Amino acid sequence: MWEKRQKLPEMLDETVNAELDALCEKGLAEELFTLRDIVEGVRKELGYQTEAGKGSLEGTIVPFLLGITTTCPNLDQPNNSLARAENIQLPLQVVLYYDNEIRNRVVDWVKARYEKVTTRVGQPILKRPNMVIEFKRVVKS
Repeated sequence: MWEKRQKLPEMLDETVNAELDALCEKGLAEELFTLRDIVEGVRKELGYQTEAGKGSLEGTIVPFLLGITTTCPNLDQPNNSLARAENIQLPLQVVLYYDNEIRNRVVDWVKARYEKVTTRVGQPILKRPNMVIEFKRVVKS
């Protein structure tokens, strides 16, 4: 995390602190660590990465620093959707995108490790106390 943090200019310290404050205020710290464990576990054990540039947390700094997202936030216009607690609705709806060919294997991996994996409108989701993680497909042409 420190290595990624060094890539961000000092001017974003305020944004990082605002995101951290808002996430902690909403009780999302543990949920983000669970999300990080899922993304990291799938990457290490299955060799699959989320689709870069896609997903509901793209552009936010704390998920980038935790390795949940892979695209460095736009430093000129960071996504501040997590910077204010009043903007965060619980449970936080998070979408992770995986290639169509591997998404079902990712969902099976998650089911083997976490309870409360179900479906919503045909999409697999993991329900957490303050977060719902949806696993969507990306069909490449």
